[in-house]
Amino acid sequence: MLDQNKENQLNNWLEQSVLNNRIPFGEISISKENKNIYKYKIYTQDEKYKNNKLYRIHSLTKPITSLVSLIVLEKNNISVKEPISTFIPEFKKAKVLINEELININTPITFEHLLTHTSGLTYGFNKSNQSILRGNTEADSIYREKEILKNIQRSSYTSSDFVNDITSLPLAYQPGTRWNYSLSTDLLGVLLELICKQPLSEIYNSELFTPLDMNNTYFPSINLKNLIPTFKLSLPSGFKLINGTDQIIREHKFLSGGGGIISTPQDYIKFCNHILDPKVSLINNNTLSKMKNNQLKHEMEYLTDKLNFYDFTFAGPGTGFSYGFSTIENPNIVPQKTPKRVLSWAGSSNTIVWIDQINKMVFTFFTQLIPFGYHNYKKELHEILYTNIN
Repeated sequence: MLDQNKENQLNNWLEQSVLNNRIPFGEISISKENKNIYKYKIYTQDEKYKNNKLYRIHSLTKPITSLVSLIVLEKNNISVKEPISTFIPEFKKAKVLINEELININTPITFEHLLTHTSGLTYGFNKSNQSILRGNTEADSIYREKEILKNIQRSSYTSSDFVNDITSLPLAYQPGTRWNYSLSTDLLGVLLELICKQPLSEIYNSELFTPLDMNNTYFPSINLKNLIPTFKLSLPSGFKLINGTDQIIREHKFLSGGGGIISTPQDYIKFCNHILDPKVSLINNNTLSKMKNNQLKHEMEYLTDKLNFYDFTFAGPGTGFSYGFSTIENPNIVPQKTPKRVLSWAGSSNTIVWIDQINKMVFTFFTQLIPFGYHNYKKELHEILYTNIN
């Protein structure tokens, strides 16, 4: 069981966060050694939705895609060092945009580069001096002109469209030289479809969701029920319910391996517990260990070195990155209480997860509030959990 004092603190944090309009609702779940030791849910906004249980998890889709990728690669005897141009030949001609000049790549983009966000791809986020997700490279500007992020939201958009778009865009960096949050995981999803010759939804179901009994995790259909609504930050009042088409689930032809899944905290804990201590054999333990340990070179430069990026991925000094998760390498220099070897990730509507390998714990905090990172929920929750921990 969770220490009673910490249980009280977590209850109070959740209650006060709702009372003070910092979140519309929230759900915290914790497991230790594969057993649930804490769960608390509070919901005061729009009571008609209080029994709904499905969350848009956005970028928490990425670790799932990483594990499924490793399963598929292992089954098909494909090395993570294999160039992706084996399956998408257009990447042989990939160029890096530096100082307005297109330069040949020094090394092919591999599956490993995609798994570690070191492929040279980017996202095309809006340019900003404040945002933790700054799209300030020359390549980001081209991504914005191409409207790649808008395109992948269109219901008629296909995997072939994505390949055509992404292969026409320049890289922001030479492959393998910098960590840069990107569309790499979406590209992994497309590659899985090419390898397996199946839709991504079928691959995920057969390789992961069914074996782990993740019965409430899937790519959504248009007739989805029990979906929890999403709220948008609205200062100074706190937030407001998103209305209209932005709230509607559409059936998409392009299934986003980077952010398209819905799930529940209970299902996601099953996934994380498999990473922590697998009870079902899906891949070789040596392969799985690559998801649990830093895979970056120590000398590698970080795009996020001088940014306050810890809310989202812990990317920066003292951290590394595995095949799918941020990793804590030096807890003494990260700006919050945390043990070493904690794995973490999050989704843009403030669905936050971490796996504590030392204490054998999995922690989830789920709400549905965009944008991510205005409030530092992760730091506050770490302070509660890791102050005077037994």
